[in-house]
Amino acid sequence: MLLSNTTGERLDPRRFAEKINEWARGTMIGSHGTRFVSVGEGRAVAELHFKPELTQLTGLFHAGAIIAFADETATAASMWELNPTGEFKPELFPLTLQLSVNLIRNTNRGTLTAEAQILHRGRTTIVVEVKVRDEQGKLIAALVATQLAPTPSFLGGGQRPPSEPPP
Repeated sequence: MLLSNTTGERLDPRRFAEKINEWARGTMIGSHGTRFVSVGEGRAVAELHFKPELTQLTGLFHAGAIIAFADETATAASMWELNPTGEFKPELFPLTLQLSVNLIRNTNRGTLTAEAQILHRGRTTIVVEVKVRDEQGKLIAALVATQLAPTPSFLGGGQRPPSEPPP
């Protein structure tokens, strides 16, 4: 799953989105259909097409599907902020610490679009705002995520990244 930009340069937003789409295959992100359109410069845009597997009993999008979609988009924006090279580094993956969500309305058709914008980049956290809209541009949900922003120094000198098994 390690795909890299061997030059260490920042990827443009469309190419970074393509990388995340590749990494998402076989994960929850891929199984429910999130497709990243653009990821870079403190922003991310993703789409989610309506399908019956994403509904609650009344046939509308399940709240959990909308929230997961918004969280995935927030995480994508933070991924670029922490490591814009396009090389997947689990030790630099942003972890959501807290979510606040307002579900405004719902739908049973079409494509949802999530737009994430980084509001704050601190030493150890990133705060991201996400707006989810339907095809008519109507607001479906607003989410604010606080995410852990790991850095190589966060891991401490000589400690192995969380992805490595103990010796």
